Amino acid sequence: MKTLTLLLLGMGLARCIFAQNDAPNVAKASEFAIPVSPAFDLLAVNPSQILRPNNIREFKVDWSFRSWRLKPNLAIQAQPIWEIFYNRADLQTYQRTSSFLKTLSTLDFSAGTIEDDSQNRRVALAAKINLYRERDPLSDIELFTVDTTFNRLQSSRLSMMVDLQLISNRTNISMREKLRCEQQLDSIQQEYNNLDKLQKDNIQNLVVRYLRSNWNASHVDVAFGKIFAYANPQIDSLELRGQATAFWVSASKGLGRKVLITGLFKYIMQEKRGELNFANASGNIFSMGLGFRYGSPKFNFFTDFLYSQGNAQFVMADPGLNLTQLSAYSITYGGDWRLSRNVMLSYGVRTDYTEKMQFKNIIPVANLACMMR
Repeated sequence: MKTLTLLLLGMGLARCIFAQNDAPNVAKASEFAIPVSPAFDLLAVNPSQILRPNNIREFKVDWSFRSWRLKPNLAIQAQPIWEIFYNRADLQTYQRTSSFLKTLSTLDFSAGTIEDDSQNRRVALAAKINLYRERDPLSDIELFTVDTTFNRLQSSRLSMMVDLQLISNRTNISMREKLRCEQQLDSIQQEYNNLDKLQKDNIQNLVVRYLRSNWNASHVDVAFGKIFAYANPQIDSLELRGQATAFWVSASKGLGRKVLITGLFKYIMQEKRGELNFANASGNIFSMGLGFRYGSPKFNFFTDFLYSQGNAQFVMADPGLNLTQLSAYSITYGGDWRLSRNVMLSYGVRTDYTEKMQFKNIIPVANLACMMR
């Protein structure tokens, strides 16, 4: 009987600990947005060509649908340093760490693959780190600290449950007294569960209000990536036909409560390979652009303008060399729709123009991003 009593006490304490740790887990779903993976940005299958800098805290998967093709493209994204060292139920470890380590925890890696219009398979690998963030929800100790009132009430209910359980386990009490203790235990257990739910709802409401007020907070991201293009002459073989290395900086600045200005500078070094696997062409592309977003964390609409220039005339005209499929001028119109705290739908219509501003192409793109939690 003593062993059983200790076991019940341990189960009660464990239940209390896990219930209280669920509240910070609710607070972790505090991304200002769910941006498209940097790997998709390299492959030019993102709805907006001015990638919105932001910071995610979970594994993410992206599906992109470009033009009329129903075959989806796939990308995955993760933050291994955050996942290994800071993804805990208790946020205090992250909140107490240095600013440098907090910045290091934003390092994420992504990988994506698509089949382009020439039926070539393109693969991208990218690494990105957030150098500046105006707001960091998980560092806001006052915002996400568990309410001490809820903790005090839950501790009181837990103590009452333990006392009733000890009385119920006695051998010298009557059956009527035992049943009365069990009824009271069930009632207090229900009160405990209700307090736990109220605590989670309270924090979730705080998160929603926080995101509504700060969705357009300023950020600066730096990224590096590589692209590989493969021809598929046979069903069971791939041949490397080209590769590119890219470095880019993206930044955003909020104006008021509904406007977000985004900017991008990108440098791409590209190389095309011939049949004998030697380099027969190379070239560099510089890109810069500006974007404008208006709306809220749930709905926002954007338009962006991107200008690109190669170091030689043939660089951007050769589809086997221009692996990022950039045009001299591109104007994109679209928006983001956050379907839930874990899912965001992004869509856009891209119009491409030549150096002389002659209409060249129009491409519809849709992307579905899902946080894996």
